[in-house]
Amino acid sequence: MRTVFLVFVLSGCLGCSPAARRNFAAVASAAGESAPQRETIKLMIFGGQGHKTYLGCLNCSQYATDSVFNAYGQYGSPYFPESIWNHYGEYGSAYSEDGACNSYATDPPVIVDSAGRFYGRLTLNTYHVEYGAGANYYSWLKQSVCGEN
Repeated sequence: MRTVFLVFVLSGCLGCSPAARRNFAAVASAAGESAPQRETIKLMIFGGQGHKTYLGCLNCSQYATDSVFNAYGQYGSPYFPESIWNHYGEYGSAYSEDGACNSYATDPPVIVDSAGRFYGRLTLNTYHVEYGAGANYYSWLKQSVCGEN
């Protein structure tokens, strides 16, 4: 079933460059649509000027120390300054141009892997030109992180 899904989705990208197909396949892999023998790619979030501030792991287990899903870790905390869960901080604010929860953010956090490959932006700004894989996280971001309905 997973292979059929991946083939179906990739067939929609026939006009894409080989690099775009590889990145798309990597995103699908990270989302759990990979073959069993393939290792999941760690997706990380970076924000701020030059995207040098690490904001946590986007697809890690809730038990990973750097996971945004670890409520007991820094990056899953609503109090840590470099957390998307901190609505008063730069990266979780609905008003900061760097905030994931700002529907008009101009420089929201980026989603990259450990090799530095770019996948998109983690943002509620669905019109951002680099939205990309951020679309996969929109509902979760809006409801769970940003607290909007």
